[in-house]
Amino acid sequence: MHKFNPNFVFSALFSLFLFSCQKQGEDKSKVWELVPSAEKISLSLDDQTPNISMGLEYFGGKIPLLFNVNEITNSLQIFDLESQSLVKELTFEREGDQGVDFQYFHVHSLDSIFLFPPFGKRIILTDTSGKIKNRIRFELPLGYSTIFPHNSYYVSPPAVIGKELIVKVRGDRRPTEYSQIQLDSLALEAAINLETGAVRMLPLGFPGDYLNLGSKQLEYSIVNQGGKKLVSFMGDHRVYLAEQNSEIWTAKDAKSQFLDEQMPFIPKDVDSRGFSEYAFAKSRYESLVYDPYRKVYYRFAYPTVTFETDEELRALRTSPGPFVVMVLDENGDILTERRFEAGTYYPTNFFVGEKGLYLSINHPDNPENQEDVLTFELIRLNK
Repeated sequence: MHKFNPNFVFSALFSLFLFSCQKQGEDKSKVWELVPSAEKISLSLDDQTPNISMGLEYFGGKIPLLFNVNEITNSLQIFDLESQSLVKELTFEREGDQGVDFQYFHVHSLDSIFLFPPFGKRIILTDTSGKIKNRIRFELPLGYSTIFPHNSYYVSPPAVIGKELIVKVRGDRRPTEYSQIQLDSLALEAAINLETGAVRMLPLGFPGDYLNLGSKQLEYSIVNQGGKKLVSFMGDHRVYLAEQNSEIWTAKDAKSQFLDEQMPFIPKDVDSRGFSEYAFAKSRYESLVYDPYRKVYYRFAYPTVTFETDEELRALRTSPGPFVVMVLDENGDILTERRFEAGTYYPTNFFVGEKGLYLSINHPDNPENQEDVLTFELIRLNK
């Protein structure tokens, strides 16, 4: 007959507990994963449409649509993603009573499409007929140069809330001309009344320590969603959450494991080459994009890359190096991230559809790249 050994039982239970904790930790790290699916969407182009887009926007509905801006023809193309074909092209005259010269756009609905001229003080409202419905004039206060709702660079989609359009703005100085004290008074967004053109600046601005170690480029991406906003700055590992119209936000650590621990800054005596190195070869965060189907955010980031010649540095402008896609939950916590090596995807050409994130494969170094086709591969978020 065996005697009861309490030490043995305790040891076994403790080992089982450690194994369980280790297993849970392993499972937690594998809960989410970004996986290229090899499933592609290909959209044929005419000879006047570049296969690197300056602006894309997805519009869901019974028939999912992808809008593409063509700066060469001053037009907005509408693609049916089910048939993978062009169904309409809205081409605008640049001069005259109906003249519109625009660079950015936002599809609030098929009856309300906003067009934004570069450095203009106007917002043009149209629909899928291409007829101009309204022109809204506004004036930003001193200290701001323009609104900046870019569709591919630090994407920050405008949001219609009540009678106002919430839109990203830019200051009127060079990044190196700002001190932290001056930056503290710079707002991130303006609210433009769509009936009167009246402007009010929203209270949130840059982090109070953003320039502690030196000058940084003042780029950021902001998402307004469900009465809240999430902000990602180019030179800050953290993301920031706030209620709409609030002066208070919550900072969350969201550092990518692939970026430098210390985010770079711009030296005081920087020349054009040094600035290009900072902007295209150093660690940085870029667009923040909301996925309403999975209720997560995708945060694009770029790790530091090495180069040997000025030619290699210049090439990074049009042939981006490796990049990272992070996945954050609605509280700004990291679920997973994946590094994509250079030469396959063009990271500023993307959209989010019902199945997931679509990345363009039209990178100049990708052998599958075709000049007359916009091609996107589905990147699935698997659980």
